[in-house]
Amino acid sequence: MEITEKYDVIIAGGGLAGLTLALQLKQTKSAISILVLEKRSETAPVATHKVGESVSELGASYLREVLNLKEYLTEEQLPKFGFRFFFSPEHNENIDRRVEVGSRISNPYPSHQIDRGLLENELVRQLSNCGVKVVLGAKVTGVELSKAGHIIIFEKENTEQHQVEAKWLVDSTGRNGLLKRKLGLTKEIGHDINSAWFRLDIAIDIDDWSDNLTWRNFVDPGRRRLATNHLMGEGYWVWIIPLVAGKTSIGIVADPQYHPFDRFNTFEKAMKWLEKHEPLAATMFGRHKEKLMDFKVMKHFAYDTKQFYAANKWALTGEAGAFMDPFYSPGTDFIALSNSWITDLIVRDISGENTAMRTLIYDLAHKELLKGWITLYKNMYGIFGKTQIMLMKIVWDWASYWAIPNVLFMNKGYTDIAVLKQYSSSTMSIGRRFAKLNERMQAMFKTWGQYNNTPCADHQLNVFDLNCLRTFQRELGQQYNSGELMQKIESNLKILEQISAEIFRRVSNQIYETPENMNVDPYDVLIADGKNELLEKSTSQDALPVVESIRVDIAKMWLNDIKISKNELVS
Repeated sequence: MEITEKYDVIIAGGGLAGLTLALQLKQTKSAISILVLEKRSETAPVATHKVGESVSELGASYLREVLNLKEYLTEEQLPKFGFRFFFSPEHNENIDRRVEVGSRISNPYPSHQIDRGLLENELVRQLSNCGVKVVLGAKVTGVELSKAGHIIIFEKENTEQHQVEAKWLVDSTGRNGLLKRKLGLTKEIGHDINSAWFRLDIAIDIDDWSDNLTWRNFVDPGRRRLATNHLMGEGYWVWIIPLVAGKTSIGIVADPQYHPFDRFNTFEKAMKWLEKHEPLAATMFGRHKEKLMDFKVMKHFAYDTKQFYAANKWALTGEAGAFMDPFYSPGTDFIALSNSWITDLIVRDISGENTAMRTLIYDLAHKELLKGWITLYKNMYGIFGKTQIMLMKIVWDWASYWAIPNVLFMNKGYTDIAVLKQYSSSTMSIGRRFAKLNERMQAMFKTWGQYNNTPCADHQLNVFDLNCLRTFQRELGQQYNSGELMQKIESNLKILEQISAEIFRRVSNQIYETPENMNVDPYDVLIADGKNELLEKSTSQDALPVVESIRVDIAKMWLNDIKISKNELVS
């Protein structure tokens, strides 16, 4: 079979990752020739195409600013009213008694709820207009990798066969993992979680779940519906996400240690599961069973890969590489990061630059970022029903997300070799310290979860009452040169250290009755150290004193002042 066409880049897979990569490449270097091969043969359906509807700030920045989709997203998709959590699962029949955590105002930095079908159709339209060839109904049947040029064989609508060649091949085939299977790149990630989801052709508004006007008026009418709403319980969370045209996405995500997959892997079973664990939600969803649009499942959805980018000019992006967990909606974030690394490599290579060393650096950076990010999820589902612990975890996770990776991405730090070198080249570099600090915090949350947790109820908490979170959010999108960027990251890390120390200080006081003003070195303490060792470590010259502004902030999310004795450990 003869080669019919040659391209600079062939992207196998025309989902969100592949289409946005093609657009980013074309916008960066207009002369580049690109072929996108997508197996679906029809226009993507509205609402029921794919999950991954909630976009967080890093991914929103990519779509809005890097790809110049701000106007489209504003006019055609929904604004996102941040994340919203409902804890206190013991009050799962009364939404107004659950501890509610979210914002009372729109997040200073915008994000979106996206209908994936609508967005992917728009991307295909834009790509066609700027000269990218998108072939629908194309199934890749063969790949031959070569430094001289990669050969790709594909069938068009299961009949015609074509053979094309490209300097670069990017795998965006999702979980099918075209190159991952071919090259044996599959890698375990150590996080076993299952999910089921469905869409209803009606707008579900949590405001309607209670007649308590005081509770309802905590947020302006209609705002709760626009949030990514989470119903939290031991071993699980349920998402409720609005879509355009009055539709709603609903999902169950659960750890099989607590909730076996076969308990919710059909719509009927899912409704019975909800009746048991989220009865109010089951009632509200059940009123609209006739509006059911689809039902889908994903078992063992987390996985990793041994390599993302190769010097012989292939790369993986989106779910063709790795996937962790939908909690906190990081999917589009990692598409943004991966596509930006790939775009930089391809454009530099086509311009004649040797990118071998840069490829190694980006591959390592991606792996290290994933390694730190997965700690937010691994073995954490057991504490999802423990309200006070999760309040502290949310403060920490949001603060660290806004303070470091968002600032780096929005200032092109991840593709600046000088910045990356300064960020992570030594044991005392910012990136290494940040990774260690986060690892310590996540370990603390898990250990704290082994203690009895007094239930909390009847609280509505505004995350932006915390000045540190409000400041991190408000500063997103600000631009810095390389020197200013590292100074800003260092400054933000210092604040994270103070937040970490204050949270640990409170937990230690609750468990061991250590002093409320005890100095804490957040890099060198563990709950398992015990009271005497913690007191000894508090005298270290590296131990941080109380910072009053941080203490005031954390106090706003601290509802439980009951002391816990050692004999109350849960086995």
